[in-house]
Amino acid sequence: MRTFEERKAEIFLRSENRIKQRRKNRRRILSVCIPLCVILIVGSATLPRLLPVGYDRVEQENSFEIRDESGDGFDYGDEDGFDGIEAAPESDSFSFSLTWGCYGISSYDSATGRLVKTSDATHPEDYVTTYYLTDEQKQEIYNLIIGLDIEKYPDEYNPHKNAVSTPYMTLILSVKADGIEKTVTVPETVLSYDANNRKGQKFLDVCKAIEDILTTTQEWKVLPEYEFFYD
Repeated sequence: MRTFEERKAEIFLRSENRIKQRRKNRRRILSVCIPLCVILIVGSATLPRLLPVGYDRVEQENSFEIRDESGDGFDYGDEDGFDGIEAAPESDSFSFSLTWGCYGISSYDSATGRLVKTSDATHPEDYVTTYYLTDEQKQEIYNLIIGLDIEKYPDEYNPHKNAVSTPYMTLILSVKADGIEKTVTVPETVLSYDANNRKGQKFLDVCKAIEDILTTTQEWKVLPEYEFFYD
């Protein structure tokens, strides 16, 4: 039978062993945690340098919500043009007419092919010819007009926000396509194709593009020079 002193010594030894084991475990934990903390601290400091320049700015820009800032509820698509509009198939029933120029002296009707350089002349019949669009020209104009979303424009409109010049310009664009029949009339506006607002500029760009197609044809070029000019 063990004496009291032997039992006391055994208990003391066990306690000492437990204390040593705890210290050993503590050192193991520290040996793992300290390097891990160092890695996290260093990583957080160096990670932004490894990302592409402007990464955070791109993420912020991509999270922006697209808003209509014009205040007129009109969808402008690509601000610089019509790149966002897919070419639409040509409709057999598509036709249009355009009146343009100072006081609206020039006009064209695709249904009849009637092309008028000016109605203000001593003999206006000398300034009239017939021209039928090629398939490519007709397709291009169709795409321009469909991309304009002409139904969103009022019947009477001023692309220059009610501004008028002297002399003034008149524009009348009429369209028949895909069940749509629409005429937008600009009776009097500034004699310029540079508008002071995005919606007006888009309308003027389409009219000018059609005008350029017509006035670069050989049929237009052989017509007489203008008899009258306006200051």
